Amino acid sequence: MKLYLFSPIEKKYREEFNQHTRQQNIKVTAYIALIVAIAAICIRVASWIIPYQEMLLPQRYTEYVVINNCMISISVLFACLLFIIKKKPQPKQQNRYHFVSILYTLLFTGSCMSLTFVAQHNPKNTMTMLLLGLLTVGVLLIFSIRNLLLVAGLSIVTFVLFFGIFQVSEDTRALNYVAFWLIIACFMVVSRLIYSYHANYFIKLKTIEDKNEEIQRTNKLKNEILAIVAHDLRNPIAGIRSVTHLMQEYPYTPEQEDKYLFWIKDACETADQIIEELLLAAKQRESALLQTDYISLNEWLQEVRDNWLQQSGFNRAILLELPPEELKARIHTGKMQRVVDNLLHNAAKFTPIEGDITIGMRRHRGGVRISIADTGIGIPEALIPNLFDQFTSSSRKGLNEEPSNGLGLHICKQLVHEHGGRIYVHSQENKGTIFSIDLPFTLF
Repeated sequence: MKLYLFSPIEKKYREEFNQHTRQQNIKVTAYIALIVAIAAICIRVASWIIPYQEMLLPQRYTEYVVINNCMISISVLFACLLFIIKKKPQPKQQNRYHFVSILYTLLFTGSCMSLTFVAQHNPKNTMTMLLLGLLTVGVLLIFSIRNLLLVAGLSIVTFVLFFGIFQVSEDTRALNYVAFWLIIACFMVVSRLIYSYHANYFIKLKTIEDKNEEIQRTNKLKNEILAIVAHDLRNPIAGIRSVTHLMQEYPYTPEQEDKYLFWIKDACETADQIIEELLLAAKQRESALLQTDYISLNEWLQEVRDNWLQQSGFNRAILLELPPEELKARIHTGKMQRVVDNLLHNAAKFTPIEGDITIGMRRHRGGVRISIADTGIGIPEALIPNLFDQFTSSSRKGLNEEPSNGLGLHICKQLVHEHGGRIYVHSQENKGTIFSIDLPFTLF
């Protein structure tokens, strides 16, 4: 178990742990106040039977009655108040009144100290009630360092100010001071041990919750991947099976053979693309491991445009709008090329042959903005909020019935975020779409 004697819980869990302990302290303090009220009332009822007044000196009996009345009234008041706070449905509403539990803690320890002072009229070392009060709140409540110092500090101040009034024996004054400081030390050590126990238990619970959430996400991803594999890979495999059946069962001309082979190759490329995107979507990425190169974005976009045109086999011009000055940034060229390729592929899917596709770049807010714009059919407004989600339902078939598995834009978002950037979309139906990628100039 990790000890938090002089430090709070780790910052990752601190806020949630503080909210949890405040709610727990309110509940526990409510029951402490209720039990103290019942005990004080029972002692008062017992005084009607047992002749306390004859057993104590008149001055001490009067002091006892005053303290007993205070404990009854204060405990009943705070018990009612704390139970009302405990009934509030929202945790934030409960935490807002956390100071009430701390206030009662101070009043409770003060009452125990008052009983100690009443007993201190004799020369004996009678710190029993003070020890009982401080250890009760130290064991049952979870104090932050600030609240612990508040309770201990006010107890020290109260004891120092009033101890001399009630302790009349000069011979035992030093012994009582030693006993008091030992009680305070025990109270603080016990309180920090209780805090450490609850902090470690809370961290273990949160770790288990995080692991369970990770397992659930993994299982969900697995099921989604299996669904994509079962659904999307079935089409290219079925196409290959149909073509091979035609080639085996029916005669074909050389022209038909070329067509069949083209269909098989196209189906294989589709299946390969689906598998690659599935693997990329399932892969865990860490931004700290991103390997970047400081390059000229002007030259890089020119090469990306040329390579895409050569590899795509799509007979369409892609306009390039670059600034006159050279812009440089640190990027992972392979990953960012995949982002631009994916956006160009989407633009080609949803833009008629007579439409325009443009790659643009300009300075933007201390960085650079790369844009992929088209004059295609646009994106319906209802689909835009979920456009970048994994396995999004916003995916659509292209103008030529090109398939979509709902992974491409999600992968683009992940890769852009790895570069410390953001990706946005602006679209109007029947007017076109603009995807904007904002990147910092320096990424180390």
